[in-house]
Amino acid sequence: MSASRAYAVEVELPAEAFRHQPWSAAEVSSDLRLLWLVDQVRQRRLGYAKAAELAHMPQAAFVQVLGTHRISPFDLDEDELEREIGAGEAIGRA
Repeated sequence: MSASRAYAVEVELPAEAFRHQPWSAAEVSSDLRLLWLVDQVRQRRLGYAKAAELAHMPQAAFVQVLGTHRISPFDLDEDELEREIGAGEAIGRA
């Protein structure tokens, strides 16, 4: 198993965003990391389980975060979802 690596990314944020809320750099960094991982799931680049692991969160908590952003943890497009629902209904009728 290879050693875990981290990439540092510098982001400039407008000072005006901090006038009414004195956030710490660690707080902003943590929020940006979580939002980036949420976006990776939204773009289907990462599964929710891996994103939760990288966010150092339990999967259930990460799924809740996805829900607040209206992102499904399921990696199915509309046609795949309809087939799965149909298969489930067929099993229920059997």
